[in-house]
Amino acid sequence: MTLEYNNLYDYWAFRDSQSICNNIIQNFDPMVAITILGAGVTGMTIASQLPSDYQITIVGKELPGDALTTEWASPWAGACWVGVHLSNAREQKLQRDSFAKLWKLAKEHPESGARVAKMTEILEYGSLEHFWYKSVVPDFKVLDKKDLPPNALFGVTYSTVCISPPIFLKWMRSRLEAQGVKFQRAHVESLEDLKHGNHDILINASGAQSKHLKDVADTSLVPFRLQSILIEADYDECYIYRGKNGYYFNMFGRGDGTTYLGGIKDLGSLDRTVYDKDRQTILTRGNTLLPSILPSANPGDYRILYDIGNTYHFRPQEKGGARVEKELLSGQRVIHAYGQEAGGYCYSYGLGREVANLVADYAYELPTPSKL
Repeated sequence: MTLEYNNLYDYWAFRDSQSICNNIIQNFDPMVAITILGAGVTGMTIASQLPSDYQITIVGKELPGDALTTEWASPWAGACWVGVHLSNAREQKLQRDSFAKLWKLAKEHPESGARVAKMTEILEYGSLEHFWYKSVVPDFKVLDKKDLPPNALFGVTYSTVCISPPIFLKWMRSRLEAQGVKFQRAHVESLEDLKHGNHDILINASGAQSKHLKDVADTSLVPFRLQSILIEADYDECYIYRGKNGYYFNMFGRGDGTTYLGGIKDLGSLDRTVYDKDRQTILTRGNTLLPSILPSANPGDYRILYDIGNTYHFRPQEKGGARVEKELLSGQRVIHAYGQEAGGYCYSYGLGREVANLVADYAYELPTPSKL
């Protein structure tokens, strides 16, 4: 095709505009680069909710597949979805959205370590109004008084999702890597350490580490000490007893032939020591409440796979609850995502969805090219 020009001005104007267009096309990079600090359940579920064409790198001192240490909470969690009582409307949505995704995951990908299970919750205090999630979970039912333990005020049953963290974390990493997500090991003391990572947006999903990051230093985080036991046992349900004066017990049956037992929750404690007396307390309470499932209170009568003292940190409701917000920090576009009550699994995908919305806000504002 031959183009005709009225004069040389038209010709050079065309040449200039064509050159500019070619330069834009050659230099235009539509991919948004994301760095996520934190390779636990929170960091990985956030990554799973971001657009597939984003360039995503997950950074962590510990990575899924490592030998287990108590330096991070995700591998040791009870990992059963239970709505957090007294949650505000915002946090209810995060938990509700997470349940919807976990339910679908359990149905479609049992290899992920997620499974549907019957939950029983028994309480000696409180109100049925605390079960804001009664319209969220399937098969919700209030138990008859005759079916309750002697001191119980009320109890409910419903269907929920129980997860085996060792299986889920490895499965999730493998799935993300297949989608192009990169994992990088690094010890980070401040978000500024990541400033030269060539990313557009930095997501802080570091959990308890946010208390120690020099440029975050969130003093509102409160620790909970947990001591828990994992035994070899085929138990296909989940159970929680909430008693008065700190009396507590939970038992979650996983699809991998293991069962998680807990009952020690010490608010404000950073102690990770495993105490014989706490192990005995857990098994004694389990034997009292569920004698048909735990017929003995003697630790020697069970194959104990691990017995661990660990901590997780959360931001109390009066301190703002889970932190999911944007901040310009150290010259970086940061999104904070940490501080969930009851750990990362109950909030996981819901929090990831909220972070993805904030990422979209940032991405809309980015110049081109936009590397920091």
